[in-house]
Amino acid sequence: MCDKHKMTMVKSNMDSYNNLLGQITNLADEAPYNLAVSIADAIGKISDASYQYDRNRIIASILQPNLRLLVGLLLDTWQRENVEVPSESIALALLSAAQVAERCRKSENVSLVWTGPKTESIPLRRTDQALLQVINEAKEKLLIVSFAVYKIEQVRQALMQAAERGVNTRICIESPDPNQGKSIYNNIQALGEAVAQKAAVYIWPISQRPQDKNGHCGILHVKCAVADENLVFISSANLTEYAFTLNMELGVLIRSSRLAGNVFAHFNRIIEDGVLIPLT
Repeated sequence: MCDKHKMTMVKSNMDSYNNLLGQITNLADEAPYNLAVSIADAIGKISDASYQYDRNRIIASILQPNLRLLVGLLLDTWQRENVEVPSESIALALLSAAQVAERCRKSENVSLVWTGPKTESIPLRRTDQALLQVINEAKEKLLIVSFAVYKIEQVRQALMQAAERGVNTRICIESPDPNQGKSIYNNIQALGEAVAQKAAVYIWPISQRPQDKNGHCGILHVKCAVADENLVFISSANLTEYAFTLNMELGVLIRSSRLAGNVFAHFNRIIEDGVLIPLT
């Protein structure tokens, strides 16, 4: 067999495991390390004769609903697409992924970010500094989400510079009156027409919002910024002058490809699903 044919077969075999490896990685990223070890141990003891019983027993032993879902997806993918892989190999792969995920968690860097009265004992980053750091570090893609936008000249300039660097920018903003789009355009004006033209701007239409029995709609209350699936800023602060100077605001600046990637992936999905739609 020629080397080229061998390489083609290897690639084909690896491609067939992509879904399984993705489910293993997702579980390792989300589960605490000790729990991942316990799940791996249980998976390694699954037998073909009692698969359905063992599957249900493992899932029932997990308290967190999101982790129950991930374990179910992993086991179902294994049985549907790669049943020839021994349970011991699935367990070993999960253990390996869990160790890598745990090392990544320990290497993550988190800083507190603050607007408000200062204290001498605890040094804190300023809100505007953290946001500008995220925008300025973006090289390929940038996500900004805010309820309100008002008087943000420094931020507007940084967004323009990001656009000039070729950064793919998505901005998600709120309108207090989604029926009429009232004040959406105030937010756009605060961003600046040039920024609005270069960035993809999204809103949450009323048709996609949950309502209570009195007809009150949910609001887009998220405030975050993410750069290149590497750096994420989550804060109570809107994109406003008051949030940067007068209010009492608290947030975290996190350098973590795992967390930043999850935020990007989540917003990408709700955009793809039509929950957030482009502002035209």
